[in-house]
Amino acid sequence: MEFHTSGSTGLPKTIAHQKTVLEASAKRTLDHFSLKPGASAALILPAQFIGGSMMLVRALIGGLTLHLLPPKLVVKEIPNVDFLPCTPAQFKAAMQNDALRDFSGAILLGGAPVGDIAPVDGINLYVGYGMTETASHVALRSLSEKVYSAVDGVLFTTREGVLVIDAPHLGVKELQTNDLVRLVDARSFEFIGRLDDVINSGGLKIHPAVLESHYHSNGCVVCVSSIADEVYGEAVVIVVEGRISESRVKKLLKDVPRNKQPKFMLSANKLPFLESGKLDRNQVRRLIQESQHRLFPL
Repeated sequence: MEFHTSGSTGLPKTIAHQKTVLEASAKRTLDHFSLKPGASAALILPAQFIGGSMMLVRALIGGLTLHLLPPKLVVKEIPNVDFLPCTPAQFKAAMQNDALRDFSGAILLGGAPVGDIAPVDGINLYVGYGMTETASHVALRSLSEKVYSAVDGVLFTTREGVLVIDAPHLGVKELQTNDLVRLVDARSFEFIGRLDDVINSGGLKIHPAVLESHYHSNGCVVCVSSIADEVYGEAVVIVVEGRISESRVKKLLKDVPRNKQPKFMLSANKLPFLESGKLDRNQVRRLIQESQHRLFPL
């Protein structure tokens, strides 16, 4: 079966998986979340991507009662099911619209950084790590924790700090990712940032995800990117959704090392997101290029 990547960092591509791989991935998720025949789940993710497709496979393999809902950012009514995979953006919208008021099951967040999402009483929140190449997640963590733990049958190593995955049941052997991690042991790691998002500013490697998490924790929706610079090679640019004062940005910078602070700020009415819920970083870079006259020096 063929699946398409979302194109969050490059051109979308097609990945083919054997049905035995999809079944193996589904069984490990069912086991991890103790989903037995008759348990309930909901699909609000687009089914053309691996996250949504795998929810269909899990329901078929595990005999789950699956509620099919529109794959939209804002889902007005979400049933109280045992298991709900969704993007962080969908979860935030559901909380704002009180669509999870009666929810008491497990929610698996994936497809994008969780940002400023905080634990919620009565809801078991998890974060998955995976990709189309691995047929959904190969590691999980509780939202309140930083370290990801491998699902059964998966082992991790690193090459120069970059995560390498071995998962024989998925047909995966020494799959080198684009993610920088701190390896705890062969079955657990802490995520640092994406290698292909790294900004080289004056020889200093800056990871956008680390800076973004700082801003998100302070209630700002931002994307950290860069622009070519004669002095630094790349200058860090922070793109902020909505209006935000220069004084507030500078206040938020006080805990960021000076050599990692953005050199410019750009305000955007709305940050671009892909259908999968991930930030469209390529579109952000194009926006910066087209809006150089609006860059505000910090």
